[in-house]
Amino acid sequence: MRSPTKSKQPRVAIQRLYRGLHGYYDLSGDEEDRILRARSSSMYGEIMPAATEALLDHLNLGPKDVLYDLGSGLGKFVIQAAMSRPLKKCVGIELASSRARIAREMLHEVRRAGLLETKDVHLEEGDFMRHDLSDATAIYTCSTAFPATLVDRMVFRLSSLKKGLLLASVRDLDDNPYFEQVDELRLDMSWKRRSRVYIYRLIRSRRI
Repeated sequence: MRSPTKSKQPRVAIQRLYRGLHGYYDLSGDEEDRILRARSSSMYGEIMPAATEALLDHLNLGPKDVLYDLGSGLGKFVIQAAMSRPLKKCVGIELASSRARIAREMLHEVRRAGLLETKDVHLEEGDFMRHDLSDATAIYTCSTAFPATLVDRMVFRLSSLKKGLLLASVRDLDDNPYFEQVDELRLDMSWKRRSRVYIYRLIRSRRI
């Protein structure tokens, strides 16, 4: 059983908690089939802990915010966010069952150690295109490997959420009438240092 050290620096606790764990293993045939049916990608990559800290600082989320990670992998971003800030809710959604299982195990250890600032935290297995996101005020997605068709469908689906939604995407969006780019950050990812992260705001919602 892992025992993360209580620290004023959540990124230190994250590094300790996940030591020796990674999401770069081969998925099972069933998992690959499920991802194929969802028209997604099984390629794995993640934002680094110091970059997560910088992104959270930039988004400046607080107790009224609900943060989602679409394609949350092993749950690092969600857990670090929940350790760093007292958000209203923090949710990760991951299609690969083995990665989602590890994420839930890590969340259990962090919760058991009393390290969570956000109390309402969930790491769920599922397809984010089918998940209820209606309460989201901010979304992060490590979308660099997503097929263009999935990104387009994601944008259209997110455009039905509440106006003002913040979207941080590792992949830039095609021009659309819903989201306006408001910033561009350079943050370290597992595959590249100083990778671009695009910040968008939902300026026109399809919500009735």
